[in-house]
Amino acid sequence: MNDEKFNKWFNVFILAGMSICVILSCIGKLQQPDARVFLLILSAFGALMGVVSTVCSANGSIWTFVFGLLDVAIYSYILFDSKNPSQFLLHVFYMIPMEFVGFFQWRKKGAGAKKQVKAQRIGKASEWLKFAAIFIGVFAASAGISWFILSKSGSDFTAGKIILDALVTTANIVAFAMGAFAYMEQWYLWTLVNISSVILWTTTLIHDPSAGYAIIPLVKYSFYFINGLNGIRIWLKLSRSEA
Repeated sequence: MNDEKFNKWFNVFILAGMSICVILSCIGKLQQPDARVFLLILSAFGALMGVVSTVCSANGSIWTFVFGLLDVAIYSYILFDSKNPSQFLLHVFYMIPMEFVGFFQWRKKGAGAKKQVKAQRIGKASEWLKFAAIFIGVFAASAGISWFILSKSGSDFTAGKIILDALVTTANIVAFAMGAFAYMEQWYLWTLVNISSVILWTTTLIHDPSAGYAIIPLVKYSFYFINGLNGIRIWLKLSRSEA
């Protein structure tokens, strides 16, 4: 099977698999007496938009930012409701604006309706050190903000939840910046985001069974993880062609 045919069937698998899982999850959760119907349906639609976006991103398509904007806006509301403060602030004040930044940056790098973006890689050691310093600084700030907000709100929380929330937030910030400027290394951080998010939403379900809608982002990030592995493979080729 050639590369183009593999990508086609892989994308079909991701999109069809995610759609089926979301529909089945919704049907199951809607049967429960305490189901929050609006949030469940809204979360399901956002999850589907997110999967379409990440499939486009893995394939170097600029359409990722169109579908991504829908996903980020909906996910922001879900995060607000589930009391994940640092991630909520991240999505409203960073991720939404960065959808527009990324769109125009990719246009500059040759991406179009039917043309893949020209990817690049982090080369010098000084660049790696710069991104590492940014990561550490953002993580410290995110953990501090999360602790302050949760402690003032009187919500129940643990140090583990704060660390995990801050880790996901930081990885999102740095990975999205890398993605906006078409760095291949973004996919390593997205893998960290996806694994951490699966753990975060699993923890939410365990500690708050009434938050049934959390099953949707849990399924979504599981598929994101699988798609991200293909993204690494594709972007290694895209960045190699520009080396």
